[in-house]
Amino acid sequence: MSGTKSLASWVEGYPPSRAAPPVGTFEVGLCMAGAVSAGAYTAGVLDLLIEALDAFEAEKQARRARGEPPLHEVRLTVVGGASAGGMCAALAALFCDATFPPVTPEADDATKEANPLYRAWVREIDIRHLLGVHDLEGGALRSALDCTVLDRIVAETVESRKRMPTRPRAWLPDRLEVLLTLANLRGVPYALRFQGTALSHLMTLHADHIRFAVPAEGVELAARPDEVVLDRFGPDPGRTRELFSAAALATAAFPIALRARTLTRPLEHYAFRAALHPRSRLSEALAADNPLEPLPEWAREYLPDWSGITLGTVRVPCVDGGAMDNEPLELVRRALAGWNGSNPRTGDLAHRAVVLIDPFPDRKEAAPDADPSLISTLPALFGALINNARFKAEDLALAAAPDTYSRFLIAPSRGSDWSAPVAIASGYLGGFMGFLAEAYRHHDYMLGRRNARSFLRRHFVLPISNPLFGRKEAIPRWSDADITRWAVPRQGGGQPDHLPIIPLCGRLWPAAGQDEDEIEPLPAWPIGALKPHRLTPLIKERARRATSVVYTGGAGAQLKRMLRRMVEEWIAERSWLTRKALQRVWCALDGWVERTIDAKLPNIPSRFLSDQAEKAICDALDQLERAAPQQRVARRT
Repeated sequence: MSGTKSLASWVEGYPPSRAAPPVGTFEVGLCMAGAVSAGAYTAGVLDLLIEALDAFEAEKQARRARGEPPLHEVRLTVVGGASAGGMCAALAALFCDATFPPVTPEADDATKEANPLYRAWVREIDIRHLLGVHDLEGGALRSALDCTVLDRIVAETVESRKRMPTRPRAWLPDRLEVLLTLANLRGVPYALRFQGTALSHLMTLHADHIRFAVPAEGVELAARPDEVVLDRFGPDPGRTRELFSAAALATAAFPIALRARTLTRPLEHYAFRAALHPRSRLSEALAADNPLEPLPEWAREYLPDWSGITLGTVRVPCVDGGAMDNEPLELVRRALAGWNGSNPRTGDLAHRAVVLIDPFPDRKEAAPDADPSLISTLPALFGALINNARFKAEDLALAAAPDTYSRFLIAPSRGSDWSAPVAIASGYLGGFMGFLAEAYRHHDYMLGRRNARSFLRRHFVLPISNPLFGRKEAIPRWSDADITRWAVPRQGGGQPDHLPIIPLCGRLWPAAGQDEDEIEPLPAWPIGALKPHRLTPLIKERARRATSVVYTGGAGAQLKRMLRRMVEEWIAERSWLTRKALQRVWCALDGWVERTIDAKLPNIPSRFLSDQAEKAICDALDQLERAAPQQRVARRT
């Protein structure tokens, strides 16, 4: 990727602000938050959004043929995600222009199998595979769960795109930007230098991301400085699909539970990334029209301090992107507006928006009270470090605006009479519950579709006065009949004074006499879907094999050396005659003691781990199954 060492090439690739879209066009960036197994919910939202955009485009084509007002244009220009949301962003990158059927409520098994979103998130991922032992065959324990199934799913999913017909979509740009967050365990080093001394203060940035560009069919794209152009079809000499697969696995590598991934990236990906910030010297230099070549001395301060690396690449081990940036709103926003730009927020001017899909928007469990114990302090500290790394003051400042039309939220809801703590089955067991039963994932997928339809129908709207609808133009894009059909009140009351950004068309709009709940009905709460005793043998075998690998891999030898040293030190403190007698006894027993330890000791942590896992699953199952009666009680009252 020649030219990326030039600061000017970074500014050319990533301008400080981006021009507004043409009048009559609205740009959307999707931001998908971390979700663990609730990625099934996010996948369901994506499925309906694609169906709705296709139906809207079909409506416009029919209107053009009839000579009616053309309505407006919508462009999905950026998708970004963290953790399971990053996995969903990767699926969007692969299949955004593929032909596949939506999983409607009446869909049969063949339709579900043909839909890559449903197949990946509902059909293929399951705890029975994650409790396998294939990953232990190499004699090393890399994660609590067996991740070989994830490698297989990602490899088959990427390969399956070649066999699917392409469907050009007018709502996609020539370049779809894809952003996946990463927690870079190596970190990007920076040296903060001070005047008057040769010493530096070293800092390391671990919140990382990787950027892909997905070209429309027949479009040739040149990669921007820290971007990889994803070729989904031809030969892969540049190994872009291999890097894409590794990045998709890395962004979802939940710490400890799932295996960390190592990416090999060009150093140039990080060259001037830190300079693209609203408060950097670069923004001042551009405002003053100062030259960027030759490279100014101040610009060198933004270069990472890769001491000791002589090659042009760096290997970075990565875990779950949600550990550092669980809702990459700012990344997606800057991709839409430019790194020093902004999206108009008022209803009469908005022409871009970030839509956050967040399966877990609620407040997390409270931290321990004052004077916590040592046991409660350690997990609280770990959680505090992650939460602090995720905190972004700029998001809080924008959220405080009373009437913002540049950012929207889609989150799980089963209606106002639902009184359970969460509305998705995956929300229990720390977000891992969905992996335990396909019925849980199916419920969340279908709820995602239902919530997405409700969002487009009632919440993803702009005032009628917005130029998008062209009401002040000589030939309005929206007719009075269109307004009568689609207009909605902003907050569910008063006169309809807003219009949808993506109007529901085709099957998604109710036919005469049809109840809206019939289109995407509320899925039944999945009671009785899990029989935990069927998982017990898998849990016990996984725990037994994993502890055995750890023990034989060095932990056992260390424990035996420590025990032997303790016994020898104790014997050395005895009198001379006692010491001689004890040494003879110890020599005779040493081999028997070692064999006994090898036979018994690995079983202790194995039993403890399996017992704790089974208890946690049973507790979570009890919470989930008690949620449905709460719903019925709420309805009666």
